Amino acid sequence: MTQKKTVQVALPVPSEEFFLYSVPKRFSDGIEIGKRVFVPFGKTRKAIGYAVGFGDGKKVDFELKEIIDILDESPLFDEKRLEFFRWISDYYMAPLGMVLKFAHPLGLGKTVRKTVRATSGGNARAPREDGVEKKILQALSLEGETTAEKLMELVGEASLETVNSLQRRGLVEFDYRVVSDEKVKHEKVYSADCGADAVSEIKKSKPAKGAILEFVLRSGPASHSLMREIFGNFAAHVKWLLENGLVSVDLVEIGRDPYGDIKADEKPPEELTQDQRAALGRILPFVEKGEFRPFLLHGVTGSGKTEVYIRAVGEVIGKGKQAVVLVPEISLTPLLVRRFRSRFRDAVSVVHSGLSEGERFDVWRKSRRGELGVVIGARSAVFAPLFNLGLVVVDEEHDASYKQDEAPSYNARDAAVVLAKTHSCPVIMGSATPSLESYSNAVKSKYEYLSLPARVGRSMLPEVELVDMKNVTEKVFSPPLKDALLESFADGRQSILFVNRRGFSNFLLCEGCGELFRCPNCSVTLTFHKKDDSIKCHCCGVSQEFENRCLRCGGRYAGRGFGTQSVERAAKKLLPDARVRVMDRDYAGGKTKLLDLYSRLESGEVDVLVGTQMVAKGHDIPGVALVGVLCSDHMLALPDFRSGERTFQLLTQVAGRTGRGKMPGRVVLQTYNPAHPSVRFAVTHNASGFLEEELGLRESLGQPPFTRFVSLRANGAEEKKTKAFAERMKLTAERFLRGIPPGSLRVLGPSEAPLYRIKNRFRWQMVLASENIGLLRNYAAALRDSLKKRSEGIKIVVDAAVFLDEPLDGSPGVVLV
Repeated sequence: MTQKKTVQVALPVPSEEFFLYSVPKRFSDGIEIGKRVFVPFGKTRKAIGYAVGFGDGKKVDFELKEIIDILDESPLFDEKRLEFFRWISDYYMAPLGMVLKFAHPLGLGKTVRKTVRATSGGNARAPREDGVEKKILQALSLEGETTAEKLMELVGEASLETVNSLQRRGLVEFDYRVVSDEKVKHEKVYSADCGADAVSEIKKSKPAKGAILEFVLRSGPASHSLMREIFGNFAAHVKWLLENGLVSVDLVEIGRDPYGDIKADEKPPEELTQDQRAALGRILPFVEKGEFRPFLLHGVTGSGKTEVYIRAVGEVIGKGKQAVVLVPEISLTPLLVRRFRSRFRDAVSVVHSGLSEGERFDVWRKSRRGELGVVIGARSAVFAPLFNLGLVVVDEEHDASYKQDEAPSYNARDAAVVLAKTHSCPVIMGSATPSLESYSNAVKSKYEYLSLPARVGRSMLPEVELVDMKNVTEKVFSPPLKDALLESFADGRQSILFVNRRGFSNFLLCEGCGELFRCPNCSVTLTFHKKDDSIKCHCCGVSQEFENRCLRCGGRYAGRGFGTQSVERAAKKLLPDARVRVMDRDYAGGKTKLLDLYSRLESGEVDVLVGTQMVAKGHDIPGVALVGVLCSDHMLALPDFRSGERTFQLLTQVAGRTGRGKMPGRVVLQTYNPAHPSVRFAVTHNASGFLEEELGLRESLGQPPFTRFVSLRANGAEEKKTKAFAERMKLTAERFLRGIPPGSLRVLGPSEAPLYRIKNRFRWQMVLASENIGLLRNYAAALRDSLKKRSEGIKIVVDAAVFLDEPLDGSPGVVLV
């Protein structure tokens, strides 16, 4: 008897195990690694998984379940991409099935739906039932098998518990079906099936129909949208032409381009500086050879890093290969797309979480078919299916937005390095303020360090004036900043005001009893938004109309702190004739609003721009003469060992938005901590000085990149229960310490998370620290597995986004660092 072929399947469930299934003979030719399969799972469930390997031929002691169906004509990923996915899974301690589901868009055409149908007993019992149960059974008798969602629509009073009750009594039964959820967009295209003579005859008696027919004949196949734009409501006319065999219609697939309306930047390529040529001289040989090499491109703001990226990508496309360019924020994407499309036109597309499912689906398919030369996007673009990858670029590599907090908790910057290693191509990580991890790797010669120490052209780095706010009584604008704003506006120049808070007031305080207005779901205060007279939580999104009355004492609330809305009001009061605009997630949400605002900035239609971190990155507006930093200190107070580093990066980046034109720029930096290293080095634009000092501090304190951290977060709906679990977590961790060398690993905590309650779930965290990455990850995995067995409804999240610090070598499925 011939042994059946077996396949390893990764299912999107919280399990590290693969599941072995038997392959029926009828599927033996079609099964391939990278295809999705529909399989039975558990006693009654069915699920979609990913084929990731084949059985080793060894006999098993039990009867294997068979796969039900193969869902793809061709594999979604090849062995090389599977190697990359395995690394993500292993390094970040996330199940491979969950990684694969996360890496592929939802619109891949297949999904599993739970279905309901009446049993023979249910059909017989229907006439004797009463009320809603009778209606459910009657609906199922008419519909046959249907989804639970559709059943709820058919019987408005139905609930899932009612259906579950019928199932427990044997009157209905459940099943699972793969249903098509196709996201391909089609459009009608009309073609002429006659000659010019027929057109002339029809135009004599039916001029409107003749005009349409003439257009289709002359233009060739014409899309429905184009015809409607030209002829308006032409449905009756085209119906007559179709019925008389004069035109034919076909459905043609069309791709959605989320940034199709972006006009390419028509500026000619810039002449390279000597530093840019030197940087490209080191990068391009590795592009030519198709060889892995990580580069850290450290260039001051305005030094032309983007032009280096574009020239390198041009070489990649010239070789018939592809490139992926990562940006930290969606807000930067349209600006970079315009620059790249000026050189590469339709070979450029975009992928990020802000797109619709259909748009992501189209970009994914184009990438997979090799129709795109460049994919630009936020962190998820690292998963774009580029099979002929020749270059990876990580712009603003220092940015915290590359780190995903939810599972899989990956860092796209580090994943990009491994992606380049997997595809044997160079990776460029660019920043004016490199992260300590990347800078440390450059110091150790693990990354090649490239420098762009000066701005392009004649523009100079701006002078920074420090204002110690401890001696200032004004709430928003200090006298130096007020004078600078007046002077800049009088000279017809533009200004940027940076405040890293949205809304009008950061918190509301009762003047009677001192009660803070807190979010009902989270352990944070609510922010007052004057624009719509509402209070909002920026953690869970709860929003309500503001009624200025304290529920405790009946007193009135007073706003404290300030955000973009209050700064906007203050700027309009100071400069009543100025055109003041705001750039934050409340005002500039969506790519259309952001592009419109940016075009107004470029054309000089905005005098003062007020904004959050969105104004600090990637903007190149020559007319900006002044940057005012209103509050540089709040990030320093965050309970995070990176707070100083991130403050320095943010201050340096926002200061770099000015002085990019012919006139010198000026920065007024308001602070309560003028002596802090983050502020002191930002004033002199001295990134190297800050990095060296911060590295020494981190080494003395045993912090990354010299020590690796893994955190375990526990969150639950009941406060006491979650706290008790955190205490057990500590005891379990200490028990596990007995089996390893003393002093080789530290357990810090547990403690309440900085945001203790979010969406009515209480959060505790414990940090594991060690210099030995292998020991740390094995310990963390064993501790996680032990805790999960006794979690009792507590969710455990492992954040293993530690740092690439060693030479990148290893085999698939093995930790590479």
